[in-house]
Amino acid sequence: MTSKTVLEIAVCTIADRPSAEEARRAAMAAVKAYPGFVSWRALTSVEQGDMIADLVEWADKESADAAAAKVQADPAFAPYMAAITGVTLMQHFKTENVI
Repeated sequence: MTSKTVLEIAVCTIADRPSAEEARRAAMAAVKAYPGFVSWRALTSVEQGDMIADLVEWADKESADAAAAKVQADPAFAPYMAAITGVTLMQHFKTENVI
């Protein structure tokens, strides 16, 4: 089974987990209204205390790209962006198979 949606995977490092998690919750609340938004899974590393990951599903790549531009000016995202100290991976993927 394949899907036409696009998965955005962002793996980041943070300095202060409680602050980053609070900021991430605010960003998640804001993105719900973005066109093409489907879902957001917020992940925290079990092994590395300063690593988090976001798995965001978009209706299509165009929606993901539009959201990427929009978050730069959205005040709801500023605290979350400030909490991120480094980005290890930021890519978009399509689903080929699901079991």
